Amino acid sequence: MERANHPNKGLLSPPGGKLRLDDAESPFICSVRESNEECGIVSEIKDWKLIGLITEKEYPNIGNIMIFMMEYQRRLEKLPAHSIEGNFLFVPAVDIMESNIPETDKKYIWNFVLNKERNFYSVYIDCSISPYVCVIESV
Repeated sequence: MERANHPNKGLLSPPGGKLRLDDAESPFICSVRESNEECGIVSEIKDWKLIGLITEKEYPNIGNIMIFMMEYQRRLEKLPAHSIEGNFLFVPAVDIMESNIPETDKKYIWNFVLNKERNFYSVYIDCSISPYVCVIESV
């Protein structure tokens, strides 16, 4: 989605959101909820696969974050409607790295997502240092 709000305003970034920690929400339940809220996709826990963890230290203007990278296991037949979060578009895999995506995504994240030989990955990015430092914890 082309983000309408910060973080990543104006950049292409997958839909996502924050876990409801007070409800002890799991990453899978969060994926079901957020995909419905942001994309209008009605899904179930079994429709999602955890493919990676990304930890970013001192992400600009946010602080420390942990991202659970989830892959939707069903084929979308049509593009989700635009929302207050942003405008949706499909980007062919071969074009992602040339798209208007966040710098850390381009340098450290999408190469893992696009590598279908890996079953799972974990990446630590220290955004407090320039240039960013990336540590691949496990692949």
